[in-house]
Amino acid sequence: VTVHFQEVPHFPAEGVFNTGFPRLGALLKQYPRLTMFGHADAFWANVSADAPKDVAYPTGPIRPGGLTDRWLAEFPNLYGDMSANSCNNCLYRDPEFMRGFLERHQDKLIFGSDCPCTDGHGTGVTADFVHRTKGKCLARETLTLLKQLTTPEVFTKVTWTNGTRLLKLASV
Repeated sequence: VTVHFQEVPHFPAEGVFNTGFPRLGALLKQYPRLTMFGHADAFWANVSADAPKDVAYPTGPIRPGGLTDRWLAEFPNLYGDMSANSCNNCLYRDPEFMRGFLERHQDKLIFGSDCPCTDGHGTGVTADFVHRTKGKCLARETLTLLKQLTTPEVFTKVTWTNGTRLLKLASV
């Protein structure tokens, strides 16, 4: 199951999705056979222990001890979907912290593009939530950050091996 955790609207009248992120730990504990992929703003903002309640894409240093970081270590049934602006923002905001995070959770993270561009170069993007990626392919930007922050072995796990293992796809 992939769950979009968004507790802050991105634009007026958008609304929120799957609020109550701090309750996720109890759900993971109650259903240990459920494989869950965390995704979106609240999942990635909560890598930091001081995740703001009113900002979808926080900036600045990540404070150790965030719920997402703890739960990825604690619950074997939780995985991180590294797609969209939310993960890209998390990777970009504190590269030093994220190097350690990626190393710690290298077997629990899966790259997904969730990219709105139509050509791999940023064309066709209708919403711009993170201005530094404006006019760029979000998937390409995230892959570039992953390459900079990991070893080739970890990069391969996150972009290929973990997904094929979890989804039980035959390797080529």
